[in-house]
Amino acid sequence: MEKTNQFLTSYRKTVLDNGLRIVTERVPHAQSISLGLWVGYGSRFETPELNGICHFIEHMLFKGTARRSAYDIAREMDSVGGIINAFTSKEMTSFYCKVLSENTELAVDLLTDLFLNASFPEDEIEREKQVICQEILQVEDTPEDLVYEMLGVRFWQDDPLGRPILGTIPTVSAFDRETVVRYKVDHYTPEETIVCAAGDLEHDALVEMIEKEMGRLKKGVGPLTGPKPVNIASTEVVRRELEQVHVCVGVEGPSALDPARHAAHLLNNILGGGMSSRLFQEIREKRGLAYSVYSFISTFSDTGMFGVYAGCDAARLEELLSVIRKESVELPDTLTEEEIRTAKQQIRGSAILANESTDSVMNRLAKSEYFFRRHIPLEEVLDAVNRVTRAELCEMAEQMVHPSRFTTVALGPVPNTTDPLAILSS
Repeated sequence: MEKTNQFLTSYRKTVLDNGLRIVTERVPHAQSISLGLWVGYGSRFETPELNGICHFIEHMLFKGTARRSAYDIAREMDSVGGIINAFTSKEMTSFYCKVLSENTELAVDLLTDLFLNASFPEDEIEREKQVICQEILQVEDTPEDLVYEMLGVRFWQDDPLGRPILGTIPTVSAFDRETVVRYKVDHYTPEETIVCAAGDLEHDALVEMIEKEMGRLKKGVGPLTGPKPVNIASTEVVRRELEQVHVCVGVEGPSALDPARHAAHLLNNILGGGMSSRLFQEIREKRGLAYSVYSFISTFSDTGMFGVYAGCDAARLEELLSVIRKESVELPDTLTEEEIRTAKQQIRGSAILANESTDSVMNRLAKSEYFFRRHIPLEEVLDAVNRVTRAELCEMAEQMVHPSRFTTVALGPVPNTTDPLAILSS
């Protein structure tokens, strides 16, 4: 067993003999513990035929084990006032809970039981297929979610990164117990799993509990990886009878490992990251064009996406697109030192406030270990953000926010005379 002890911080890391990584951070004054199992598998690593299987497994782990029924799982957590949940992303799947520190042993026992001993009952598999198909249909009925999903498919073209995390109704409907169990056994392996915990905890005691349950896990195969996806600028218009036109615009951005990511996050804050941002002020406050408008950044292990979302009345779509273009393209020439200072303070304040939550600390631990395989102290992140210069921001904006690189999706009652890409590129 390899141990890493960083005496100057409350961070600790232990690697079990089978490759399982356990990272913890003690949070002063906390009375709770947030504990999660993070697996380096998500929709990006699925084959086309198995699209959605990671999300399906996420659901099925809560459907009972040899020792617990689905009701028992819910009752045990409710009985101590705890929270248990899970999520699937493009590159990771997480199962986590939050309890009072006095219930740490229960949390470990419950999470490891789900992870190791899920029974995957046939009747529950058939029932959960229906549930997830309804979840997929719910996205179809939620334009803001659907247009973002459409942007991913359009942006990443045929790359697995563009496939929906939920899968499709045909792929989900075709899952059977043997396929689901085999996928879980083959891929949810110790070397692809990180146990993260933050709060009122003792690292060595937690490691002992985890090793007792998960030390017997055997190694397996790693994720399927391919070349970095290539984005080709394009546009898609899907006309539907909706009250609004929903628009998503995306350009390629830095990866989660790229040093330029800090500059990208600052640009995101300045362009559409809050109520004082350029897009919010110009589109909502000054023109009343949209209720919801924001920019976003999604980062992955080898690439990323920087984008904008807004929803507006069809009659004012051209005006909306023109404003998005103007505010985006003019960024390199109009950035002010005051905007940069405000964005840096916004990121600093948000990060420090989040650090008071054991959930946020756990999430930060997991992402640092997944992407960097080391601890990234909050101070290191804030220092890197603070060192970004105006010249670096302008250079990144010139490279990233350029009309020739825009991928655009519009969903709703788009007028036949409106060409979103032409407006954004003019």
